[in-house]
Amino acid sequence: MKLVKASIYGFGKWIDQEFNFVSDYQVIFGFNEAGKTTLLNFIQSILFGFATARGDNKYLQYKPKNGNRYGGELLFLAPDQSHWTVRRIDGKGDGELTVFHDDQLLPDESLKQIVGNFTKEDFENTHVFDDKNILSIYSLNEQQLETEVMSIGAVGSKEWLKVADKLSHAADDLYKPRGQKQPLVVNLKKHKELLEEKSEIENQQVAYQRVKQQLEQTQKDFDDNAISLKKATESENDLRNLDKKWYRFDQLQQQNDPKHEVANISNADWETVLKANQELSTLKDTATTSKVSNLDNVEKQILKNYHQNQTRLDYIRNQKFELQNLQFHRDDMNTKLLRVDTQVDQLFKNHPELSEDMLPLTGEEIDQMTPTENNNNNIFLLICIVAVILALVVGNPLKIILIIAAIASGVWYWYQNQASSQPDLNNLPFIKQKGYVNVSRENIIGLQGTVIALDNFHGTQKGLIDGIKGIEIDLNKWRKILIELDVLDNSYKDDNYNEQIEKYFAHLDAIKAKADLEQKSQAATKQMDEQRDQRLRELNNEIFAVLQKYQAVNMDEFMRMHTQQVQNQKITNQIKQDKDFLGRDLEALQAYPTHQSLIEKLATVTKETAALTDKNNDLNRQIGSLKEQMQQIYDNSHYQRVVLALAQNKQDILENYDEWLSKKLASDWIRNMLNVATENRYPKMLERAAEYFALLTNDNYSKINFDQKNLTVLSKNKISFDVRELSKATTIQLYLALRLAFVTEISDLIKLPILIDDAFVDFDVSRKENVFKLIQEISKSNQVIYVTANEPTAIPQEHILTLGGNISA
Repeated sequence: MKLVKASIYGFGKWIDQEFNFVSDYQVIFGFNEAGKTTLLNFIQSILFGFATARGDNKYLQYKPKNGNRYGGELLFLAPDQSHWTVRRIDGKGDGELTVFHDDQLLPDESLKQIVGNFTKEDFENTHVFDDKNILSIYSLNEQQLETEVMSIGAVGSKEWLKVADKLSHAADDLYKPRGQKQPLVVNLKKHKELLEEKSEIENQQVAYQRVKQQLEQTQKDFDDNAISLKKATESENDLRNLDKKWYRFDQLQQQNDPKHEVANISNADWETVLKANQELSTLKDTATTSKVSNLDNVEKQILKNYHQNQTRLDYIRNQKFELQNLQFHRDDMNTKLLRVDTQVDQLFKNHPELSEDMLPLTGEEIDQMTPTENNNNNIFLLICIVAVILALVVGNPLKIILIIAAIASGVWYWYQNQASSQPDLNNLPFIKQKGYVNVSRENIIGLQGTVIALDNFHGTQKGLIDGIKGIEIDLNKWRKILIELDVLDNSYKDDNYNEQIEKYFAHLDAIKAKADLEQKSQAATKQMDEQRDQRLRELNNEIFAVLQKYQAVNMDEFMRMHTQQVQNQKITNQIKQDKDFLGRDLEALQAYPTHQSLIEKLATVTKETAALTDKNNDLNRQIGSLKEQMQQIYDNSHYQRVVLALAQNKQDILENYDEWLSKKLASDWIRNMLNVATENRYPKMLERAAEYFALLTNDNYSKINFDQKNLTVLSKNKISFDVRELSKATTIQLYLALRLAFVTEISDLIKLPILIDDAFVDFDVSRKENVFKLIQEISKSNQVIYVTANEPTAIPQEHILTLGGNISA
C-alpha cells in the first residue's frame, strides 16, 4: 500500500496539519527544527503505537503543549484503488486505534493488512534509516562490523550472532590450546600429576600384600573366637539369670496347692450376703428422724385468723393496689397544693399592696368607680372665652368688667371640674366588702388581674384540700379494717399500709407452706416405717438362704469360711505368679538338684568366658599391630585419597569438556545456520544488493559473496575483499545496499514506506547523487519518504515538499 496523506490532530509542533505524499518517492526539505523528524515519528506512532510514559519513553512522546487532541490518521491507497485509513488518538496503552477500509469500520486486527506481522522494532531495523544507525557503523571494530553486515539477511539474526560470540568467549574461558589458567587446562595438568603419584604408591604393593595376608588370617581367628566368646557369654548370662530366680523357684517348691479343702463360696453369694448384712445394720441403727419443724402458737393463731377471715383477707390481698393508688393520689395532691401555695406566696411578694381579703370586681362595679362628665360646667368655660374676646374689643370701663367676668367663670369651671373627677370611693359599698378600703382607683384597676389569679389559686387550694381530706377518710377506713384483721398492729403510726400488707401475706404464705409440709411429712414418715419393716424381713430371708446353701450355722461361721477361702486363693495366686515369673526357666532350674550345683556350673562357665575374652583381646592387639605395619609400608589412606582425587579430577575434566564442547558447538552451529539461512533464503537479495552496491560505488564492486565464515565483495578488477578490508564509507554503502535489498525483497509480503531521516549527511556530493539514483530505483517497487536539511537540486519539484512553505501541497 502507498501512503498518500497524513492528517495530524496534534503531535509535537504539528497541530491540525495535513501532508500529501507522492506515491513513489517523496523528498521533504526543511531546515533544522522545521518538524521533519517529528513527521516521520508521527507515521511510525500511528502505525505501531505511541510511546508510553514509563521510564525514559516519556521523553519520546509528542503530546501537544496546548491541549489539542493527541494523534491523527494516515490514508493508504491499496493496489485495488481502495482507501485504508489508520487513526490513532490518545488512550490506554499505546493509544486508541481505529481502522477503516473506505468508509467501513474494521476491527483492530485488520491493521495487519498494512503492517503484516512487523513490530515497531522490526520496522525500525529494516525500513527506517537515520544518521544514528548509519554513523554507528563507524564505531564498530572488524568483527562487530562483519556481524552487523551479516545480520541484515534475516530479522533477529544480529541477536543470534551476539549469542554466538558470547558462547565462543565462554568456551575460550574454559579451554585454550596454549592457555594456563582455564579450568579444563588446569584439570588436565592435575590429572597427569595424580597418575604419577599413584604409580609411585603402587610399587610398594608386594610387601603390603604379605602383611595383608597375615592380617586376614588373624582377623579370621578373631572372628571364630568372637563366636565362641558370644556363646560362652550367653551361657554365663543364662546361668546368672537362673541364679537370680532360684529364690522364687525354692519358694514354689515349698508351696502346697490348697485345692478342694473347703467349699468355694461364689463371689455373687458373698456380695449378696455382704450387701444385705450392711443394709440390715444400717436399717436397724437408723430411726425415722426426718421431721419438720412444728408451728408455734403465734403461727397457729395467724393461720386460725386467716381461716376465720379468709374472704376478707383475700379481698385485701387483691385490692392492695387500690390502697396504693389512694396513697399515690393523696401524695400527688399534697405536691400540687404545695406548688399552689408557693405561687400564692410569689403573688404577695410581687404585689405588696395585695391583700388576702381582696376579691375580683365586676364590670358594673368598675364603671361606678369611673368619674362622670359635667356638661353644665362647659357653659362657664364658654362664658370665659367670650368675655376674653370682648375685652379685647371694647373700651376700658367695660373691658375691666369683662375681664373680671372671664376670671370668675374660669375659676368656677376649674373647681367644678376637680370636684367631678375625684369621686369618694369609700362611699361605694363594695369597696369595703371586697377588701379595697384606702386603695386608689388606679391601683384597684391595676390589681384586678392579680386578684383574679389569687382567687383562682384559692379555688384550687380549696379543691385540693377537700380531695386530701376525702382520701384521708378512705385511708382511715382501710386502717380500721387492717387493724381489725390483725394485718396491722394498733401501735403502727405510719401510713405505708401496702408494705405492711405485703409483709403480712408473705409471712402468712410461709406459715401455710410450713403447715402443708408438716402434714405431708407425717404421712411420709408412717409410709417409711412400714417400708423399713418390710425391707428388714426381706434382707433376713436373703441372708438365711445363702447361709443354708453353704451349711453355715450363723453369720460368723460364714465369714470364717470366706476368710479361709481368700487365704487359699492367695496361695494359689502366688504359685501361679511364681510359675509365670520363672516361665521357661522352670525346666532349666529343675535340672539342678541344689542351688550349690548351679553356683558351681556358673563358676566354670565364667572362667571359660574370661579365657575367651583374654584370647579375643590378644588377637585384637595382633590385628592392630599388623595394620600398623601396613601403615608403615605405605599410607593406604593416602593412596585412597589419590584414587578419589583421580576420580574427581576425571569427573571435573568431563564436566569442563562437556561445557566447552556444548558452547563451542552451539556458537559454530548458530553461525553455520545463519550462513545457510543467509545464503539459501536470500539469493535474490544478494543479487539485488550487488546491483545497489554497484550503483552506489560507481560500479567499483560487482558482486557480494558469502563463504562459510565471511562476507566478501568482488571488485571490478576481479579482486575479492573481505568486508573488514573495506573502508568505512564503502562498508556503509555495502550496509545500505544490503538493507535496501532486504526491504525490496520482502515487498511482496509487506509494503511499508521506507523512511530516511537525513542519513547521508557525511556523504560527498558523488555518493549523495548515487543515493538519490538508488532511491529513484527502489521507489519503483517501494515508496520512499526522505527528509533532509540540504535542499535537493537534482529532484523534480513535484517530488519535493518544503516545510515552512505550502505544506499541504
